[in-house]
Amino acid sequence: MATVQDKTRKFQWIKGDSFGKIVELDFEDSKFLNFKDGSKVFKKVQKEFLQEIINDVVPLPGADKVNFNKKEVDKPTPKKTVKVETEIKEPSVMGKMITKLSKKNVVNVPIQINLNIPTIALHAMLSEGMESDDLSEEIMEVALSQIEMDKLQDYVKANVSDFLKKYYS
Repeated sequence: MATVQDKTRKFQWIKGDSFGKIVELDFEDSKFLNFKDGSKVFKKVQKEFLQEIINDVVPLPGADKVNFNKKEVDKPTPKKTVKVETEIKEPSVMGKMITKLSKKNVVNVPIQINLNIPTIALHAMLSEGMESDDLSEEIMEVALSQIEMDKLQDYVKANVSDFLKKYYS
């Protein structure tokens, strides 16, 4: 009594859009391997894109379950708004008293920030193709995006410290 062996050849895609997919060979001609699912590959590049399944040993086990949705991969990641939480420490008794007693003494602390913005000539050129308010808004967004909050706080702290030294001396 002879046993009948299944002579169907199976392959797994190891590269390309069908990565991980297992396909059965339908037929081959002089140029192509044609599979039952309708896909095909040039024989010349078959070894680069496919690996044959021999003795039911899958070359990349589990890869057939990976779902690479090309549309999701190609989408640019949306900008994430990061909410910076700063640790608020409870003011000391002295701090509370200073806050209460200094409410009426408002002083102007001059702080300068260096930003990269378009030159006047570039602004004039850009304003020819845009509404003035829209252009100003775009420039504002670019300028604000340059500010790193932790560095800004350090900078303001240094300026306030210098101001207080001059103010109280």
